[in-house]
Amino acid sequence: MGDDFWNERYSKNKTLYGSIPNIFFRDQLKVLPHGRLLLPAEGEGRNALYAAGLGWEVDAFDFSTVAREKALALAKQMNNF
Repeated sequence: MGDDFWNERYSKNKTLYGSIPNIFFRDQLKVLPHGRLLLPAEGEGRNALYAAGLGWEVDAFDFSTVAREKALALAKQMNNF
């Protein structure tokens, strides 16, 4: 699956996986000491933005430029970027 597949998929929905962080991810952040995170294939950024809001230093990326644009827009809206 390449960039075109994911760009098309992300462009069809306001948010593909929703705006709240993954439950498992959220629960793990509660028990780990803050630090740095690398989140590949992060999509629209819901997990990255959640972690950054808790004080984690986050690096995230995705193949989809559409998802990246959505993540950056959401980050600006949330004042995380």
